[in-house]
Amino acid sequence: MKKNNLRFLGFLGFIGLLGIPTGNYGFFGFFGAFAFFAWGQIRNDEMFKINIAKAGLNAFVVSFVGIIIAIAAISILRTLETAALFIGGIFFVQLMTFIISFYVYERRGDL
Repeated sequence: MKKNNLRFLGFLGFIGLLGIPTGNYGFFGFFGAFAFFAWGQIRNDEMFKINIAKAGLNAFVVSFVGIIIAIAAISILRTLETAALFIGGIFFVQLMTFIISFYVYERRGDL
């Protein structure tokens, strides 16, 4: 069985460690990327690709709405700390939306 290349996205989780020495909590959103290591052994077939596409669409919609809210909040508050937190928060929520949606679609098993 060929290993799935999606597992390499798990290395993005190590970027979250930059939040400790810098004190920037926006980096902690990257810890959610460690969940991609679990997908290394999943068989890469047509259903898997369809579920990836559907979960990616869900994550895109969440990201789009989150960016709109972030731009509005940053323009009102006008601080860089708020921008960093929103960027990390949006990334974390987008990643969790993708992961949860993917697991739901895989468990359901239908088109």
